[in-house]
Amino acid sequence: MFVYKPVLADFLESHRTCKWVVGIVILYFGLGSFGVFNWQCPIWYTLGIPCPGCGLSRAIIALVQGDWERSFTLHAFAPFFLLALILITIVTLLPALQRQGVINWISLVERHTGITNFLLIGLVFYWLGRLLILQETFIHLIAEK
Repeated sequence: MFVYKPVLADFLESHRTCKWVVGIVILYFGLGSFGVFNWQCPIWYTLGIPCPGCGLSRAIIALVQGDWERSFTLHAFAPFFLLALILITIVTLLPALQRQGVINWISLVERHTGITNFLLIGLVFYWLGRLLILQETFIHLIAEK
């Protein structure tokens, strides 16, 4: 049996980092969903190349607002990232003993299934497909406001 390296569980071990992520995500998506703040991708605006996460913020906002079609058009990985953000938030808010229990469970699942590793590899292939095969559509989606 092959054992995979946990990714999400290792990230969740840093309670301070998780608190920062939750705070920034709440602020960003809260302001973004009301059109107050629209942070642009630094890779796109610096290098002119969309990153693997380009469109993800708008896709997650669309998903939360119930616009599934728009969400999947912008970024197919939005449900996975939303699930990860919800999981990070829950784990961050749990008391230490329960938090460690959840982290241990996530670590066990990751070690045996490699789910996070496969999702991250899938994200790279999804990005390459959008970048190389559907380039015009991808660029149009990223450039629209």
